[in-house]
Amino acid sequence: MCQHPHSHSHPRNHVTQATPTSRRDFLRTLTGSVLAGAGVMELAWHRAAWASAATPGEGAKLFDIHKAAEGVYFAQARPRAMVNCNAAIFVRSKDVVVVDSHSLPSSAAALLAQIKREVTAKPVRYLINTHFHGDHTQGNHAYKLTGHPVDIISTNETKKILEDQAVSRLKESLDAIPQQIEQMTKRAEKSSSSAEKAFCADQIRQFREYQNEMKNFTLDLPTITFDKSYMLKDAAFDLHLDFHGRAHTSGDLFVYCPQQGALATGDASHCFMPNFGDGFPRLWAGTVDQAAQTDFKYFLGGHGPMQIGKGIMMSQRNFIEEMTEKVDAAKKAGQSMDEMKQRITVASLKSLQANGYADFLIRAMTAGTPNFGPPPPLQEGVDDCTRDVYNNLERT
Repeated sequence: MCQHPHSHSHPRNHVTQATPTSRRDFLRTLTGSVLAGAGVMELAWHRAAWASAATPGEGAKLFDIHKAAEGVYFAQARPRAMVNCNAAIFVRSKDVVVVDSHSLPSSAAALLAQIKREVTAKPVRYLINTHFHGDHTQGNHAYKLTGHPVDIISTNETKKILEDQAVSRLKESLDAIPQQIEQMTKRAEKSSSSAEKAFCADQIRQFREYQNEMKNFTLDLPTITFDKSYMLKDAAFDLHLDFHGRAHTSGDLFVYCPQQGALATGDASHCFMPNFGDGFPRLWAGTVDQAAQTDFKYFLGGHGPMQIGKGIMMSQRNFIEEMTEKVDAAKKAGQSMDEMKQRITVASLKSLQANGYADFLIRAMTAGTPNFGPPPPLQEGVDDCTRDVYNNLERT
């Protein structure tokens, strides 16, 4: 076991420390051009673009920062065409730790500037990637442009998946943009509402900005990785980074601050409908049970609002368990996917009906979005979960 230099970080399991990786040829297979040979002016242009995004006007503010406890803040992402994750912010005695980095480097740069304006002038020393999904990792590069040393921390598994899949996952998101623009264009054409037309135009603008920024994307991989547990010690408080088991992905980590009673969970537990696309349905509820054994008050999820207490966390956990049980039983009974979707409904799921969880999800998932009609039915989300649980039911 080795301690990372220039830090008060203590591994509690096997730790590997990688050389920082800057792959400017990241999109070679996508664009046919190699950024590795970029000149000083081209690199300066990218830095200037992110610096511009880091000082938005009030109308362009991407996050709402809420104080949870002394030194603990929650940056709730505002709705965007390309969804950003939330961030947990831990202000320590001399520096800052941020959890997750959003869909674009410009979004991460915007949060960094907002932290400096609204929270503290202390530099960010560590960035934590809770898992590999692009809305939590594609902003990593902005942290390498701060002028201060920043280490990126993840599980070994998350780093491995980023190395193996980040290129193809980003390509999928870029390939989907033309269809999303077309859908927004058609929606605007059909609408008689000037407000809805303006909303569609803004969504199209955001999609195109994503295309332009991400075509020259630089992947920065984690520089500190671990298998089970890692600790960041500081005079202000400790941060325990733990892998409790497979859940939303195979590498989810939780960040626990015992002194301040805060738990940052990424997407292994949050306030939206769970995404089983890369998930482990049979294992997920047990992983949440392990994380829930910690004594926390502030639940800082990867999406949706901050919560006090464990209520929503356990409601989602119960939904995951019930969905898995129902799909498992339906699969054993030989039901087709259409039959499953007819039988596994919002009304049939006790976990959605308990404690007003279904109503909470609708409110959380539509908060801050323009109301041009009724919210999408929750059944669509249940259908997606049914399909993904079925596809991933045997994953271990």
